[in-house]
Amino acid sequence: MAVTKPRRARGPSPLLKSYLLAFNALSALLWARLLFLTLWFICTPRTTPAHRTVFGQAASGQQPWAGVAALADHLSGGYSFHGLGEATKWTQTLAVLEVVHAALGWVRSPVGTVASQVASRLWAVWGVVEPVASARSNPLLATMLLAWSVTEVIRYTFYFLALLNIELYPLNWCRYTFFLLLYPLGAGSEAFLSFSTLPPLRTLPYVPKLLGTMHGLLHSMPAQFSRALMKTHPGRALLWSVARARAAKSAGGVWTPIEVARLVLFVIWWPGLYILYTYMLKQRRKFFSKSKTVGGANKAN
Repeated sequence: MAVTKPRRARGPSPLLKSYLLAFNALSALLWARLLFLTLWFICTPRTTPAHRTVFGQAASGQQPWAGVAALADHLSGGYSFHGLGEATKWTQTLAVLEVVHAALGWVRSPVGTVASQVASRLWAVWGVVEPVASARSNPLLATMLLAWSVTEVIRYTFYFLALLNIELYPLNWCRYTFFLLLYPLGAGSEAFLSFSTLPPLRTLPYVPKLLGTMHGLLHSMPAQFSRALMKTHPGRALLWSVARARAAKSAGGVWTPIEVARLVLFVIWWPGLYILYTYMLKQRRKFFSKSKTVGGANKAN
């Protein structure tokens, strides 16, 4: 009886392998440059007297939250630091090719997972940072870029070495461990950076109209009722919200379809983070279970 030899898993063709090696090497270098610029920006001392005064007051305990405010101030303005924002824009856009690679079956990554991650980042770059000036000076931009660049340097280096059948345990450990902190930091920075560009929620379409109706109802009620509301914190908050909504309505609406889209995406950002996070947790379990198996086999030998 003939013995059937098991088929060996086919790798990419030499041409495709060369292309993927070049792509991952280039991406790793570009993200390493962004990581260097981000760390340089974060570590660069600020020489303005305001920074020194606030940090000094925080250290002496005069202002408990002054340290947080000073840190936020310190991290602001990273976009224009040695072209950091411009370089980020094009480096992240290059990642569109990853979706193409997954769709064509050139890599084993799930198309949906890759597409959702790339799309969220492209939206953060092109839909939030580029069109909104305040986002370019927001301190969340620095934390977002720090998380992105560390993650991508590790990831692209991992892919590059995997194509060469080189496995470095320290690199693999970093890949399947650092994301536990970097994913929430990066995705959270993306989401709240987008949220920071929104007008006040009380000025959402139909909200001023609703509060305006409430304003009319409150005015039609007896004065004793209004005075009773003013004696409670929720009542004062309600009356103040109604008044501000009326003022916003008279000043004109500031919500456009793009702001509504940012709000919707902010809401669905968190399920997307959950999907990516749980996917990486599964990959992490596979890696560490494989490491234990290999370690046990080596020990037995």
